[in-house]
Amino acid sequence: MVKKIRLIGMEMDNFTLQEEMTRSETFYDKQELNIIRTVSIKVLSLAAGIQAVRDGIRQADLLVVGDREILTEAGIYSSRRLREASEHGFMREFLSRMLIRRSSFFLVAQNQEELEEFREFLSTEYETMTFAGNYVLDVCGGDHDMMVNEINAAAPDVVLSVLASPQEDTFLLQEKEKIHARVWYSLGTDYKNMKKKPSFIFWFQQLIHKGRFKNAVHQYEDRHE
Repeated sequence: MVKKIRLIGMEMDNFTLQEEMTRSETFYDKQELNIIRTVSIKVLSLAAGIQAVRDGIRQADLLVVGDREILTEAGIYSSRRLREASEHGFMREFLSRMLIRRSSFFLVAQNQEELEEFREFLSTEYETMTFAGNYVLDVCGGDHDMMVNEINAAAPDVVLSVLASPQEDTFLLQEKEKIHARVWYSLGTDYKNMKKKPSFIFWFQQLIHKGRFKNAVHQYEDRHE
């Protein structure tokens, strides 16, 4: 199996679900914050033109492919890998294992609406999940120091983030060393694909992102032929 994905001048590991889980298990015993990042077609499209997003992707300790189009664009057609990406196997397995460990979770979102939608999803899919706290960036005026203080006061094991890029990338590049948690898991909008009935607007946005992603890949290739 191809072990590396190379797109838009970036290199990512092409781990199987089992390999992703094995790597993530090591994070729980480390003292420093470890970043798990879902890489979507939207994020890669932004990375084509925004250096902070590229740096944010490179900073992650584990990159999880969130869209099958990333694999096929890189020439990877393994039915196993395409299924793992489409079904968001890592997210399901990781959160389930964290619950078995009785981990505590802290939620971070851009605005109140996104926070409520995310919390409702988690409460429905993972009924035993409890939250040590949450932080809404817009409500607090984008205050990074306040967010770090809130997280550290709650002392969670795992921070679950649905912040947008490049805001999240900029924050982590500046503040990673100050955050007292085991894992920062950046999901983006990945979880919305797991809903039983995603909204029409969400699916329409996904079609737009797919078009932008393909354009970004082809434009990069044309510039670097």
